[in-house]
Parts: sequence; structure tokens; C-alpha cells
Amino acid sequence: MKPSRPLLELKNVRKHFVDFHLEEVDIELNKGEVHVLIGENGSGKSTLMKLISGWFPPDGGAILYKGEPVQFRSIHEAQKNGIIYLHQDVQSFNNLSVAENVFFGRVPTFWGISFFVDLQRMLAECQQVFAELKISIDPAAQLGHLGYAERQLVAAARGYVSDAELVIFDEPTSAMSEPDRNILFDILNRLKENGTGIFYISHRMDEIRRIGNRVSVIHKGRIRGTERCDSVDKGSLLKMMSGDVLKNRYPRIGAEAGPVVMKVKNIVLKPILKGVDFHLRRGEILGITGLMGSGRTLLANCLFGIVRPEYGQVEINGEKVSIRHPIEAMSRGISLIPEDRAVNGMFFRHNLIQNITTATLPRFRSKGILNESYMRELTQDYVREMSIKPGNTGDIMETYSGGNQQKVMVSRWLMNHSKIYIMDEPTRGIDAASKVDIYNAMNDMVDKGASIILISSEIEEILGMSDRILVLAGGRIVAVMNSKDATKENILDYATDEG
Repeated sequence: MKPSRPLLELKNVRKHFVDFHLEEVDIELNKGEVHVLIGENGSGKSTLMKLISGWFPPDGGAILYKGEPVQFRSIHEAQKNGIIYLHQDVQSFNNLSVAENVFFGRVPTFWGISFFVDLQRMLAECQQVFAELKISIDPAAQLGHLGYAERQLVAAARGYVSDAELVIFDEPTSAMSEPDRNILFDILNRLKENGTGIFYISHRMDEIRRIGNRVSVIHKGRIRGTERCDSVDKGSLLKMMSGDVLKNRYPRIGAEAGPVVMKVKNIVLKPILKGVDFHLRRGEILGITGLMGSGRTLLANCLFGIVRPEYGQVEINGEKVSIRHPIEAMSRGISLIPEDRAVNGMFFRHNLIQNITTATLPRFRSKGILNESYMRELTQDYVREMSIKPGNTGDIMETYSGGNQQKVMVSRWLMNHSKIYIMDEPTRGIDAASKVDIYNAMNDMVDKGASIILISSEIEEILGMSDRILVLAGGRIVAVMNSKDATKENILDYATDEG
């Protein structure tokens, strides 16, 4: 029997930008297949997917879709032809409801008339889809009130209910807990069973065999190799990605912690936070993990003054403080690297210098004038330290890959020289080699006397980089453990405890 043609074929595809080139890309995707794409930040993963989904045309080569040559002139044209790109920084409508986002483009109407939207039917159908997929999100909730991981599940549901023949997932699990990942993987399997072809960008090695059929490595704009996921070797993939095998994935060097620098007492913000208590020591990395909806990001926002709790007390170095605004938090030596850089962190149309120095401008001011040469010099130091690519000080941030944007965010707050760093999913969307750069920076921070609250949904990261671990469930700290004694299994056991 003659095998069917691939759903999508790229042959010798090229695309040239000022600082980056896609060169001679050959890759294909079959119906009912998950083709995983991995590579370092800036390697060209998202650029390649944008080219496929109509963001811009290739400069050369051929794209064949269902056996026919195509060149989509816009993302809307690609979508009309059955290609959906669920971007890493979720493209959504925060002022609309969850249901409206799920059914955007195919909204249930009265009598088939497009401007008579049947809202109740849409909510009911969304609730039915969520029940089928085991997604516990209120369809009537405003999307902007959800966390990053919840918005990723909403985006995945939109892909599921669409008629798309090719769906691209870009780092969807980077801030998800294990149960939420299971929900997403179930959606992927359902799409596969329906014959949908899936490109899946990931940095998580454990996902490759779990959900993929084939995996391709992209490095500096070229496909370095394609392997079957059921037989691929992790070391060879890492070597193709970066040229080296990473010998120490979590380079935490534990040291004896100093005195308590922060006490958090009975933080309450209903209906989520129901009384959070913990303390943080000088020179300590305190890991906090929990499932989606446990209150991780809300707690971080309370401590940084973005939202005000209904009740509770914070002490800094033994002094009771009232943090009602991020400026007050910064004046107390607290910095926050937020979970969602696209919404809360990046100035996309500003350059690298402006993004890195924005939290420390008083340092560069003399007689009311900013010392631009000093700003440029110090920015270049952080570019080298964090391996930001391309790293030209005039680069506009919207041209950077998600991972390099994240490293810019980390650099901004490192430059601030704070005493307490709240790091909410600081390695989300970062490749394996770049994660090590951030972990080394964290080690340097605590070696210099700072303290870190590391909030992460990646339990391996929590185990590898924390000195102590707190498990948040149902709005409360349900477990406190030494990282040397903790295991992934007992963390998940506490995190999923309904009692």
C-alpha cells in the first residue's frame, strides 16, 4: 500500500532577517502525528512556526500543504485553511469570557445570523467541552482574571473545538503542574485520533517520548536532525541543541542559611488564599509549588503589593511592614520576576537597554540627566552574564525569542540588587542550557546575601534548586520539607490532597 503524502512539507525553506537566518529547512508533518521541535532560545523554533502559519512568507524554498504548494499571506488566510498557531504568549482576548475565547471565530448564534450571539448556548457548550476534557474553569469567567497555565488550557480547548487540520503548540506546559499537563496531553491525543497534525515546541525532555512521534532539533536556523521519539537518546539531543552535554542540570550549592529576613503571617485573600504562613532566611532559596489554582501567583502578587490581601501581616527583618504598592515593595528591597512576561513585564517596542535598566533608573541619573553610556556599559555586562542573544543594546524586544525575553526580565531585576527576590516561573520558556545560566545567577545572588522565593510548577526544578520546599494547596501551606528529604511523589501527594 502506497503511504499517504505528509500533511505539510517544507523543502529547502529559507528566511533571512537582519540578525537571524532560517537556512535550508526540510521538515514534514503527517496527519495524526505529534512532531516535537526543540532547540535553544533563538534557534528559530518560533520563527519557523510563524512562517508556516502565515506571519510572513519564506524567501525561498517550497511549502506543500496537503500536497499542494502554498504561501499564506496572513495568519487569517492560514487559519481559513485549517492551520492554528497557539503562541507561547497566549494570543487571547482578556476582556472576553472564557467561553467566548474558546469559540472565537465559530460562536453559536440565533438562527444562523452572525450578530445574534447565543450566549447561553455558548456557555453550555463550553461547559460540556470542559467536562469532557476535565478542565475545571468557569466558562463565564473573564479570561484576564485567569493565570497563565489556565489560559494555556483555554487555548488548547480552542484548538480542540476548531476544525483545524494542523495545530501548533508553543511551550504550552511551561507553567503547568503535572495534573494540568495530563489534561493537555489528553487533548493532544484526542486531536491525534481525529487525524490532526501537531507541531509541538518544547524544552522539556520528559515530554518527548510521552507525547511525540518524531522529534527534530533546530540549531542556529537549521534542522540538525530528526529522530523517532520512542528510541531517541537525551544526551544526543542536548548535544545537537547546544554542542555539549549538560553535566549539571541543577547547579545548586547549598549553604547554611542566615537569620530570618521575611515572615509572612496568615495572608488571606478569599476565595483563594485562606491563611498562608511561612518564613524566609538570608541566603536561602525557598521553593513554593502547587497545582493550578492553588494561589502561587496570587501570593507573589500580595507580597509585591500588586494586590492587597484582606488580612495578614508581613515582617521584613523583624519590622512589620505594609506593602500596598510595588514601589513600596521595591523600597523594602523586594523584587518580583512575574509569571507572565508578556502581560506584566516586557516593553516590547522598547530596546534592550530600556528593558534591562527600567527598574534601576535612579542609579544612572545625575543632575536630572541619564548617563546613557553607563547604561549601555552595564547592560552589556548582563548580556554577557546571561548569554542574551543577539544582545545588541538597540534591539527591540518584540524581535526576541520568548526565552531571550525571559532572560532580559531576569537581568532587569538582577541589576536592581534586591535583598529578596520573588521569582515566579523564572525559567518558563527557557531551553536547558539557558536554565543553567539562570540557576547560576540565582546561586550568585544568594552567595551575595540575597534570598529567593522560587515559585515553580516544575517539581524537578523545585527539588534541584531549593533549600526548603513549601507545598501550597487550597490556599494554604500544607507541607514544609527539606529538599534533601523531599521527593516528587510526596510533593504531588501533598499538592493533590483535597483534605
